[in-house]
Amino acid sequence: KVRLLMDRGCIFVGHGLREDFRIINISVPPSQIIDTSFIYHQPNQRYISLRYLTNYVLGRDMQQEIHDSIEDARAAYDLYTKALSLRERGKFDEYLTSLYSHGHRTQFKLRVRDEENDPPVN
Repeated sequence: KVRLLMDRGCIFVGHGLREDFRIINISVPPSQIIDTSFIYHQPNQRYISLRYLTNYVLGRDMQQEIHDSIEDARAAYDLYTKALSLRERGKFDEYLTSLYSHGHRTQFKLRVRDEENDPPVN
């Protein structure tokens, strides 16, 4: 099914897709991949997990008990649209810097807020 979608020119949005495609032994052209692990990445920094990004950027937790690929796909798409919105407003780079700053202060652990520097969670 993935091969059919690829051949039809579909765009794949996800997080860590390169590894997923490697596991199923398919080579998807880069022009058909939108990968949030690269969108929300700063050079010379660690790659941020989908769960952490979803928690910080979207304000929701995920994968609390079991892995759910549909939940992953929705989260990745929502992260992508959030990045587009931030870019349209010229705020993405500032937001990404803030995201990494928070991550470093909290060791990229979930549900840890820096009360002095973080805005209230809505």
